[in-house]
Amino acid sequence: MIVDALQQNYLQTRSAQPVSSGGFLGNFFGGGAVTKNGTVVNNNSALTLSAFYNGITILSNDYAKLPKSVIVKADNNRTPDSKHVVNNLIGTRPNQYMSAFNYDSIMMQCAILKGNAYSEIVRNKFTGKIESRQFINENKTPVTVKEFEEKLFYHFNNRVVPAENMEHIIGFSDNGITGIGVVAYAAKSLSVPLKSQEFAEEYYRSKGIGVGVITNAVPIKDDAKIRYAKAVSDQLSSANPFKVAVLDQAGSFQHVKLTPQESMFLETNKHAIEEVARWLNIPSHKLKSTENSNYSNMESQNIDHTSNSVLPWSIKFRQEQNEKLFTAKEKANGYRIHHNSNSLLEADKKTQAMWFSTLVYSGAMTRNEVRNLLDMNSLAGLDEPLTPVNMETMAQIQKKLKEVENE
Repeated sequence: MIVDALQQNYLQTRSAQPVSSGGFLGNFFGGGAVTKNGTVVNNNSALTLSAFYNGITILSNDYAKLPKSVIVKADNNRTPDSKHVVNNLIGTRPNQYMSAFNYDSIMMQCAILKGNAYSEIVRNKFTGKIESRQFINENKTPVTVKEFEEKLFYHFNNRVVPAENMEHIIGFSDNGITGIGVVAYAAKSLSVPLKSQEFAEEYYRSKGIGVGVITNAVPIKDDAKIRYAKAVSDQLSSANPFKVAVLDQAGSFQHVKLTPQESMFLETNKHAIEEVARWLNIPSHKLKSTENSNYSNMESQNIDHTSNSVLPWSIKFRQEQNEKLFTAKEKANGYRIHHNSNSLLEADKKTQAMWFSTLVYSGAMTRNEVRNLLDMNSLAGLDEPLTPVNMETMAQIQKKLKEVENE
């Protein structure tokens, strides 16, 4: 079957492709995907924007730092299984080259930037147990997805791997099989701040703050203009703390400053933060922009970031891992991958103390469970849940009355 699959039409994996330019005005104001200096807007050039780089880093790190473990779900109970081989592969060391954090981070980056993140699941030839999860670097080893007899096969490095042995995380997709990198759609939008950066660099290199024009009331010869300009330039650029230049023949010096239009164009870098935040689906305050944020709503924005930015990616990874990292028997027995998103929702100490107190006093958590969440060891006698006296059931009250009567 694998040999036959090589000969079939394939679904080519797509990554961000440059968008053709839209003429001079289109190129200057963002209508194309090539900057004024000829820089193509792609993953590498987009990452030179601090907001875009920071956004990719934030999303990748937030997903990577989610605690991940194997649990067994039975009825309403979830039991961790730390001895399962997959538990180590997702939480500590997926392969001989990477830590779990670095692995998750690079997989997330590829899913966002390239639209596809690939990792081969290497199994023992005799037992079938998973030995490692090997990240595939598409910069060195391009991957092609092909369909044969309603099954997917992954072609790379002159090899064919069936879908059950390949972790494949896709970003935005128009076919549900292969993804498209965000820069493919955001190229025109991102070209504006890139052009602003180039404009600022060119301006400060060619003009800067030491550019001016000398006007004279009477005509002077060309060689005299050169001597005149050099004399003024030498005087103003000297190392002396006090600089005085004297212009004769009713001459005047005018400092060349930014025009209002040029200043507005340089300000587009501020607006780029909001554009990047929209494309990456993260709150702007995560990109270090606090213009519309304050401490009173920061916590609610962090909750929104976790729920709407990180959690969808977590679900994508978790569903792929649940399907491919466990055998059919294990899945039937309730084995699941668990991502603990509570680690991204830590509040200030006062709010955290009130929250834990409410859970303990209501009997929802034991005191030792709270201690464990705070990285503290359990203490004897704190494993029983507390029950408020005024919230006991009638059965509990009657049981206690009988115990008193029998004493």
